[in-house]
Amino acid sequence: MTSDDTPKAPARAVRADVRRNRARLLAAAREMFQRDGAGASLEGVARLAGVGIGTLYRHFPTRQDLLEALLADAYDRLAVHARELMVSPAPGDALADWLHAFVTQVTTFRGMAAAAVTSLRDEGPASRAMREAGEALFARAQEAGDVPPDTVFTDALRLAGAIATVAEHDPDATGRLLSLAATGVIPGKAGRRG
Repeated sequence: MTSDDTPKAPARAVRADVRRNRARLLAAAREMFQRDGAGASLEGVARLAGVGIGTLYRHFPTRQDLLEALLADAYDRLAVHARELMVSPAPGDALADWLHAFVTQVTTFRGMAAAAVTSLRDEGPASRAMREAGEALFARAQEAGDVPPDTVFTDALRLAGAIATVAEHDPDATGRLLSLAATGVIPGKAGRRG
């Protein structure tokens, strides 16, 4: 028998109480973070969820793990949105729409944008589908000539993450900053070094 023939153990079902506790923790975290920002008390999150702090840490060993679990829903919505935009007759506009949606999705509470930037840097599984769908949209815009050929998707996403960090404190800046990023500070000078 080779290692490929080794029978795999059946996936262990997650107990109903464990699923309920996780859902309650996420709902409590979302409520507290929207009110108090991502730095809200984790003990308060556990108390609001009706569980002990040990239960919170069993589900989410770090604050970043909890934030990434909250980001997973936003990333799922962004992946779906990117796939919907793939049929747009204007690839550059579709990409701009998606980047605006990215900023909006990761700024629902103070501190979420920083967690998003961290999760993008680590390229964890929570953001993989979102990145792949966004990158396909980016490639389509690049093929249409709407994005410079030497630009990489990762940089566009990092730039959107930086804009999201600013937008948490000034939501009205989102459109202006994305427009500035798209057109450049000095049009016609892109790529020229002094």
